[in-house]
Amino acid sequence: MVFKATASLIARLSRAFVSRPFKPAFNHRIYQKPPLNRTHQVYSKHAPRFYLFPSIYRSIFLTQNGPNASNLMPFRMALNEIKRRLFFAAPSSSRLILGLLGYSFVQQGPIDNFRFNETFNKIGDLLSTTTTVDQFNDENEKYSRASLDDYELGRLLGCGCNAAVYEARLRSPSTNSTIPLEKHTSENDTEILSCQSSNSSSVYEDINQNDDNKEEQLNELTLKEVRYRVSTSMQQSTDINSDVLPAGQFNLAIKMLFNYGIQSNAEAIEKAMEKELLPLRKCFHHPNVVRMYSCFVDSFPLLNEAHAFYPMAIPTRLAPDSYGRNKTLFIVMRRYDLTLSQYIQLNQPNTHERLLLFAQLLEALLYLNNHSIVHRDLKGDNLLICNETGELVLADFGCALYHPPDLKVSYQTDEICKGGNLALMAPEILTCQPGSKHFLDYSKSDLWASGTLCYEFFSQSNPFFHGTLRPDKYDDEKLPSLSSKAPIIIELLAHSMLRKNPEKRPSISLVSNCVHLCLWFKTLKSQTELYQAYMWTALEALFHKQTLTRVEINLKKLFFERQTCQSLYRAQAFLNQLQV
Repeated sequence: MVFKATASLIARLSRAFVSRPFKPAFNHRIYQKPPLNRTHQVYSKHAPRFYLFPSIYRSIFLTQNGPNASNLMPFRMALNEIKRRLFFAAPSSSRLILGLLGYSFVQQGPIDNFRFNETFNKIGDLLSTTTTVDQFNDENEKYSRASLDDYELGRLLGCGCNAAVYEARLRSPSTNSTIPLEKHTSENDTEILSCQSSNSSSVYEDINQNDDNKEEQLNELTLKEVRYRVSTSMQQSTDINSDVLPAGQFNLAIKMLFNYGIQSNAEAIEKAMEKELLPLRKCFHHPNVVRMYSCFVDSFPLLNEAHAFYPMAIPTRLAPDSYGRNKTLFIVMRRYDLTLSQYIQLNQPNTHERLLLFAQLLEALLYLNNHSIVHRDLKGDNLLICNETGELVLADFGCALYHPPDLKVSYQTDEICKGGNLALMAPEILTCQPGSKHFLDYSKSDLWASGTLCYEFFSQSNPFFHGTLRPDKYDDEKLPSLSSKAPIIIELLAHSMLRKNPEKRPSISLVSNCVHLCLWFKTLKSQTELYQAYMWTALEALFHKQTLTRVEINLKKLFFERQTCQSLYRAQAFLNQLQV
């Protein structure tokens, strides 16, 4: 409040100072272009105020009628433009004061959409250069190792039908004296995948990998070493339901995929499991997509929990009744503390914090949609949250689909996989029947699934996931209400996302912008009020970041980067329409 009151005072003083009457450099009633003389003495008899900015004067005051322009921009419009440019042209040390001067112009006159969009773009550029989205952006080389021997595993974090996830950390040199660490920081992901996991000692170098018997010898030798090291590091904690470990003890997670029928070579495994690697291959460090550092192919280790949690995935040579193969794919990623339900149960967040979580999910879906990726397996267990910062990421891309340039897949036979969980599958996907001219349109399927998850964000059971409603048989006019923790506008927005007809659903971009408006702005009745609130929020994000959390800074950056006046007004109009 003190900051806003001070800013308003400075804005009023600056407006009174800059806007006071003085003799203009031209006669604005005649609108005639004076003869141009490039010598400085010609202009000495006029007021020198505008000549402090000669380049601004030439670019602002002359209209866009070409070099033979005969008119000049009106005085008030030019003054407003100078104040706007002061904000962007000032050095960083004095940008705050001049930014407040630039902010003072927003209350004057009608809004020019072209200038509005230009202001939006520059605000987005400033936020891009002054905010840090992901502190792990430069950690790829550090965690790009090509063997399981380079990591120390902890307890089992989770296990499904296709993979198991263990907490991990890089093995220190002191604990890896038997097998020295190899430096792979200069290798790219393709080279790492091509490397066959083996010990670096000369014992393994003479074994030919193409020979089945010798491959088994190599796997057995490597497996003994891995089993010994992993068993010693897991003696203290083997309970899958144990509490979260202290921060910093294990900062990584390794996802070990189950290989039931793929031949044991890196190229075949990587090709068959390429969907799991979409965040590593196609997503460039978005803050709300699971952070993957590297991947490699290695021998399947026999860990303490294997027989209890995934007995069928163990290699046949180690367990005759199992179906697993000798080698599989390992993915190194950032470790996250909790799933969505665990985080809400542990922290009991308020309404604003729940909206922050929901906004992060929509930002992840919008990013994937813009890159022609659909997740197809949205559920609460695939939403991971950092307990310390509240950052939410979308994980588990085993059912994901990358289909550029759009997300329409030809559906000629029922052998084509539709995706993951049937309970949270969009109606247009679940009810689609195969045919020569039929398509599976995934452009809004993830949006529908996120609408069902909105109930879980506000501590309610998912009506579709727990069998109350079915995606193919429900009335979208009689959907359950959200809890009292959710604002009425969010309930209306969630119901619009759950419309059975995808053509009647809003776009992911529109829904995301609407949630941002609910987060950062109060009830705004006019475009002018929205514009003023937008400018003030941008100034706060740029110069008052110490009052914002990491999640809020990231969300504001993503929101401001993509905005235009049309998208902002469209979101405001849609919210007003929902409340009618």
